[in-house]
Amino acid sequence: MTTTTQDRDRPGRTKTVNIFINDVKRAVRDEPITGRGIATLGGVPEGNQIFLEVPGPGDDEPIGSDQELDPRSGMRFYDVPAGNLG
Repeated sequence: MTTTTQDRDRPGRTKTVNIFINDVKRAVRDEPITGRGIATLGGVPEGNQIFLEVPGPGDDEPIGSDQELDPRSGMRFYDVPAGNLG
């Protein structure tokens, strides 16, 4: 089935955005997602810390399991095993 512009703009239709988890592109709904949801979607081992890459010289942002984010296309996340921080 082909989706037309009219279908995409119809109220109630959820838009998707592309994010990256450990350099793998994933399509997610344009609605809040938790750190746990990102970890599950990316197959991240339990106990690993999720980070949001922040462009520029600043530190990347750690994302808590229950923290909600509004995904935007191009966001990049990665995980670090526990004990490897610092």
